[in-house]
Amino acid sequence: MSLMRELYRRLAVFLLLFIALVCFFSVRGSFVRLYAADMGREYRSEYSPSQGLFGAQAAGGRFIRSITPFRTIAGFIDSKTDGRLLTVEGDPWPEIFAGAAAPAGYGATAWREAGEAYLKSLYFHGEEEPFPALLAGLAEKGESFSYLKLRTAEGPRFLAMTVEGPGTALGNGVPAGLARPFRSLALVPLILGAAVYLFLPRRKIPPGSVVYPRWSAVFLPDLLSYIMSGIFLGLPMVLCVHIFDRAGFLDFRYGSAWFTLVFWSIGLIFASILWWSSKYASFALQILPGELFLRTLGRERTIAFEDIVSAGFVDYRPPKWLRTVMFIAGLVNWRMMGQALLLSGRTDWGMELFLRSGGSERFLCSGMPGAGKIFEALLLHKVPLSEELQRAAEGTGAS
Repeated sequence: MSLMRELYRRLAVFLLLFIALVCFFSVRGSFVRLYAADMGREYRSEYSPSQGLFGAQAAGGRFIRSITPFRTIAGFIDSKTDGRLLTVEGDPWPEIFAGAAAPAGYGATAWREAGEAYLKSLYFHGEEEPFPALLAGLAEKGESFSYLKLRTAEGPRFLAMTVEGPGTALGNGVPAGLARPFRSLALVPLILGAAVYLFLPRRKIPPGSVVYPRWSAVFLPDLLSYIMSGIFLGLPMVLCVHIFDRAGFLDFRYGSAWFTLVFWSIGLIFASILWWSSKYASFALQILPGELFLRTLGRERTIAFEDIVSAGFVDYRPPKWLRTVMFIAGLVNWRMMGQALLLSGRTDWGMELFLRSGGSERFLCSGMPGAGKIFEALLLHKVPLSEELQRAAEGTGAS
């Protein structure tokens, strides 16, 4: 396990990052929005003369009232709530009705108030009592709206109840603490991930070993990988809620899973950088009298110079077909030309040691401080170098 420590370190951090994203973006599946329904005011608005209206609007209002049959307030309420009225009683309904009627920002239910609604609304999630039974009844009828009636000593009181999906509720200002109950826990896996990355013991580097620069070859690629993969892992958790108005981002029935898998596939491409940074972090080449001690990800071996048949050049640049495709894309879209030129201009290279046993070892040399020491040792022990590798060796300062 110790030989794979660098890979396990990064995979553990990646898993903790994913858990943090789930905690931060996870949202409840359904919500209930309640707001006061003042039937007396609605009744007066329908039958009283319009105030502040002039001309055609006032005339239109008088005409509508003249042809509308007069009804008592009881008849008005019956017609308004016909087929959409649920009578409730017992705890906790008096407290809920009192909270809905209280001034904004006051009372025990103030933390449930919507932040962006045009009128005061209280939010509950769909699994809170006493709503599951009410929502089940509405679902059977295929409805999402109802009036609630509570009998009190002062007379009946009414609330309007709307069932909303998470996307709608977030758009209407549902309190964040109610919508995303696990967001406060997201910091825990992030701190654990940072601790694993920074404080999990690293293997000691053999004295005098040639290694890759930690900042440019290990830490920066890791940081880039975690940031970019985190963005593409988290995006569908946010977008699916608003696009599909559902909490599930892996639901094949409604299509959110396909949407998520596309983004996650891109995220995993960036996550693959962790494999390469693990290799660079694990790499160490110690030059000893008569042999090389090579440590790579998951493996250690000693190679005697006399067992090395020859050393060749390895081109680590992106494949030629990819460079060609990027260049053609740059001719069509000038924004891609910069990336095409960047790919074409890369000069990443390495060496491959061919062994008498028939195997080989290869590793990246460009950007490696001390790579010239490797060439000097190979030349000292008269290991044949390919012409291209010789030119690369001259560039490193090896004699």
